[in-house]
Amino acid sequence: MRNYVRVLLLAVAVSTASVGCGNKAAEAQKEADQKAAEAVKAQKEADDKAAAEKKEAEAKAMKESTAAKAKLQKEFDAAGRKITYLKEKVAKATGPAKKNADAAATEVETRSAAVKASMAKLEGATGIAFDTAKTQVEADTAALNKAGDALEATLKK
Repeated sequence: MRNYVRVLLLAVAVSTASVGCGNKAAEAQKEADQKAAEAVKAQKEADDKAAAEKKEAEAKAMKESTAAKAKLQKEFDAAGRKITYLKEKVAKATGPAKKNADAAATEVETRSAAVKASMAKLEGATGIAFDTAKTQVEADTAALNKAGDALEATLKK
């Protein structure tokens, strides 16, 4: 846009030189100045509008990411409470059931560590990286819940 203004000024200057003397040249220069001022004003308005839209989009994305993080943390915390309860049952188990329960508990611990690692990646991520990390956290949380269900089923046997 700024190059357009420069070309416009140059064209007006060239046309002013070829028009001749007197009032025509002054009028052409005045018109060129007005058009240049309008172009600069339009460019400034466009820049301001783009900056405001960018700021609004960033605020919206931040709000959405904060809500998504809170939701994922809530799901992880719920799974953690269930797992804590099941670990208490594992400690009380005896015989062959304890061996199977210990194996299932180890799987739960592995899945829990994976969710924690995924949640850490989510913290600094934005844009596509945030979406990818969010998907990974959701998948890891689902695997953790499945491992928790398997542990619960093992303990019921």
